[in-house]
Amino acid sequence: MANFADATPVVFQNEDPPSSPWPPATPVPWTYFEVLEVQSRERGIGKAGAKTWLTLGNIFAHVFVPKGYGLEDHNAIAVPIGEIFRAKTFYSTDPGAKIVCGAPSIRGGDSGSDDGNYFGLVVGVPFEFYFIG
Repeated sequence: MANFADATPVVFQNEDPPSSPWPPATPVPWTYFEVLEVQSRERGIGKAGAKTWLTLGNIFAHVFVPKGYGLEDHNAIAVPIGEIFRAKTFYSTDPGAKIVCGAPSIRGGDSGSDDGNYFGLVVGVPFEFYFIG
């Protein structure tokens, strides 16, 4: 995330925003990340504590820019976020755990911010989380 985090403030679920007031008083681009689980199921058979589990979900990066920012400039922020995750596999330090990401997609815009000053695009990336439990 370092390739865009210096350019846009980033907010994560259930964490304090990086500045006050939030969103910034002068509209600037910013990104809100969330990870949502869709389902979890047993994937393999084994002894207790040695079964393979699969959790499916989505990583969403909501990229907000000031109204009038322009779609090309908006995509210049959103597209690199998706590329961070495209077809990547992330391993946990714990043996037997990994996250496999799919292809990102950028979904339609929304101007539903509380103050009406922002326009948002959503970068969605499906993931599979495998772990032994």
